[in-house]
Amino acid sequence: MKRFSLLTVILIISVAGPSLFISAQIKGFNRIKWEREKIAPGLKRKSSHTILNDSMPQNINIFKVNLNRREISITYNPLQNIPLSRQVTGTGALAAINGGFFDVRNGGSVTFIRTGGSTLKSEKWMRNSNINGAVLIRSGKYIYIEKAMPDLWYDDHCEYEDVLLTGPLMIKDRMTLPIPETPLAVNRHPRTAIGTRNHRKVILLTLDGRSGEALGMTILELTSLMRYLGCRNAVNLDGGGSTTAWIEGRPFNGVVNMPCDNKKFDHDGERAISNGIVIR
Repeated sequence: MKRFSLLTVILIISVAGPSLFISAQIKGFNRIKWEREKIAPGLKRKSSHTILNDSMPQNINIFKVNLNRREISITYNPLQNIPLSRQVTGTGALAAINGGFFDVRNGGSVTFIRTGGSTLKSEKWMRNSNINGAVLIRSGKYIYIEKAMPDLWYDDHCEYEDVLLTGPLMIKDRMTLPIPETPLAVNRHPRTAIGTRNHRKVILLTLDGRSGEALGMTILELTSLMRYLGCRNAVNLDGGGSTTAWIEGRPFNGVVNMPCDNKKFDHDGERAISNGIVIR
């Protein structure tokens, strides 16, 4: 059996950086007590207000979607930001989560976005180390989570009627990917994410934060959770005050998580956003 000196262990941790330390510290997923409900054929919800790592309060909402029974799409308003509950009410949506990054002050996506086959070019679009993933949807029935490509690639692949660039990309083909050491990634925030078990089995997740009742997660911790949920592929979406989970016909305008834009742990802190991911 090989023996490792203390110096060797220190060197391993130093090279691996915070990724090794944080991922090694997260625990307790298998002890979460979930509340479960069937919203419609092919659409289920799991939720839990729980404690992880013996001291980390978390509030989690998950939509499990079977695209053999349901359809998925991206909703987008390029002109103004509107709360998700107002964007999707009356559209036939059954459930929805907030989508990608956007201009909070002036509206409009700040990354490549296509909805219903239409791409609205924008000078606001940007690329950085966080924006390295993409959500691709074909015919509302097939979803792919891939590495981000140049904008021209999406112009040449019109078979994907809905496209959203976002990130960081966390899991690809069951492999955990390196996470950029940016404030968005290494600090704990409310989170929204999308993952796939295959091209027709989808996980939509919101995780609340910025309160004593819900701490939020780093991207590495979120990656661990998405892996625990069985995702072969997963990418982070816009989080923070944007994090919203919605179900048609529920109280509080359908908002079922605890959006934090009002700095309270309640259902009333919904932020106006530009885009979301919708299940019908």
